[in-house]
Amino acid sequence: MRSKAYDFNGFVGDFRELLVQFVQMKRSLGFDYVKEANLLKRFSKFTLDYPIENHALTKELADAWTAKRLSERDVTWGMRINNLRQFALFLSNLGYDAYIPFCRAKIDRNYVPYIFTSEQIRCIFTACDNIKPHPLSNQHLVFPAIYRLLYGCGLRISEAVDLKQKDVDVKHEMVTVRASKFGKDRLIPMSPSLTRCLEAYSLKIHTFFTPEDYFFMKRDRTAYAPATVYENFRQILWICRIPHGGRGRGPRLHDLRHTFAVHSLNQMVRQGMDLYCSLPFLSTYLGHASVKATERYVRLTEEAYPGIMDAVSRTCAYVFPEVKSR
Repeated sequence: MRSKAYDFNGFVGDFRELLVQFVQMKRSLGFDYVKEANLLKRFSKFTLDYPIENHALTKELADAWTAKRLSERDVTWGMRINNLRQFALFLSNLGYDAYIPFCRAKIDRNYVPYIFTSEQIRCIFTACDNIKPHPLSNQHLVFPAIYRLLYGCGLRISEAVDLKQKDVDVKHEMVTVRASKFGKDRLIPMSPSLTRCLEAYSLKIHTFFTPEDYFFMKRDRTAYAPATVYENFRQILWICRIPHGGRGRGPRLHDLRHTFAVHSLNQMVRQGMDLYCSLPFLSTYLGHASVKATERYVRLTEEAYPGIMDAVSRTCAYVFPEVKSR
């Protein structure tokens, strides 16, 4: 396991050295800790407006930083609080005075993934194929390719936008994801149809570029931000008349990954494959830390394809014990 290199420049103020030590400790334990570290950089700049003595984290400073901001989502708010809480515990363990904040955000962890039907997936692809060209953008080329990759390979959006030209091997129909969520590399086979799509896209985008260039890049050769792709996805959903439940309720861009898993599992069952043997392959393909993280797709598949659990039960009922409601 290895993590991507991280730029420790940007930490300022009285906590600068301690923040660097804290992030280094987290990364040495195997955590990617990039988003969290970037939040702490912002916190270090925030501290410049407060008097700090002997590296003490006061309640005044902690409360000011963890106060909920206008239009901030609870999940983002909770991340900021937990982020500072862990740093405060680190300070306390080193013997510094530190006020340890508690998480006041109510985070809903019961989100049910939206599984698109095959017809909806076709509509999404048709809609993105009809994006009109813009003289200052290449989105009409990037979005049709990236949506097909997200669904066709079940990638996380962060993995897709981080891909370099060298990572997409159309000759061998293979995608290489480097240092993903759990710091691991993995090889992902592509279907022939997806390979042809990405090859045609690459010929239009990467004629005069290097292997180190982003595969999905803007005209200034920088990577697309996940938020940009998601904003377009919301427009695509509207065009396809797929209702959106509002902020935090989906369908989300990440649901293309969930849909890939459910559709794949359904295909395995229809082909008579032994799921006890197949699920570890799907787990590895998705980049999960364990098969346990993949188990929920069995239930989602049953919901999307009623009756399919009969086939699952015949092959691996003992792997997925029945959950009885109380």
